[in-house]
Amino acid sequence: MGRLAVFLDRDGTINKQVGYCGDPAKIELLDGAAEAVRRINALGLLAVVVTNQSAVARGLITETQVRRVNAEVALQVARTSGGRFDAFYYAPYHPTEGDDPRYTQDSDWRKPGGGMLRAAAKDFDIDLARCFMVGDADIDHAAAKDADARIVTFQVPSDYAGGSADFEAHSLLNAVQQISAMLAEQRGE
Repeated sequence: MGRLAVFLDRDGTINKQVGYCGDPAKIELLDGAAEAVRRINALGLLAVVVTNQSAVARGLITETQVRRVNAEVALQVARTSGGRFDAFYYAPYHPTEGDDPRYTQDSDWRKPGGGMLRAAAKDFDIDLARCFMVGDADIDHAAAKDADARIVTFQVPSDYAGGSADFEAHSLLNAVQQISAMLAEQRGE
């Protein structure tokens, strides 16, 4: 039996949404997000970020900038709570925007495709059917269901929410509290 993971959208779920962000100095964690990641770790689950970064395809930021921002998110979480991410996956693609053929293309890594989740499952021996996804947009939940229809999804407050998630949560921390309760129930606690 494979490992379990909580897949996390980045912008609007872990840190505040600031548009196409290539500047680590603009990263500000959402309330409770660092503690939520620490709790994911304490539950023995993998914490895997899956984020669309079409600004790369659009020529607005570079992949190096995406990696620097990811590193800043990880650093702030570690400093705040001691929590850690197991991996960051990002999709630098957009099907029509931009003029670099490396990035201006269809890719199932770009949410709502489930490619990033499937790649993580392969890389970490994850049992997708028993995993969770927390995001602020319908494409996050669509990506999870594309990877495996049994992934349980949580919607955090957002302007991008359309009600497609399995459950509502008022924050990432609240979603992790619900996940913890579900796992305890499955174990018969």
